[in-house]
Amino acid sequence: MYKREVKRVRFSSKLYISPSLDKKCGTVKWKLRTGRPQPFIYIIALAPNNDLLEIYHSGILKQKYYKKKQNAPYIVGIAEGYGGAVDLVIDIIQDVFRETGSYDVKAFLQNNS
Repeated sequence: MYKREVKRVRFSSKLYISPSLDKKCGTVKWKLRTGRPQPFIYIIALAPNNDLLEIYHSGILKQKYYKKKQNAPYIVGIAEGYGGAVDLVIDIIQDVFRETGSYDVKAFLQNNS
């Protein structure tokens, strides 16, 4: 038996999940941390630059770049399929605007963590 390396991923306490993943959320998060393949899972993360959010395929977390703590994505959403990820981004932005009256997604999600 071999030991799987745990990835340095950070999840928002206000994590948005696609409705189809509600019951599997714990398993999906565990697989993201341990690098198990999930071909239909996409993550939504805060962008490190001036953009609001970024959508990644879950397989991107296998790259060496994400092993460093400073490069670990701050995951705010998990979706099934790219279309589900786009829908989730729309939901996140609408929630931020509804609650704050602005589009400062980073401040909203980091303050609610």
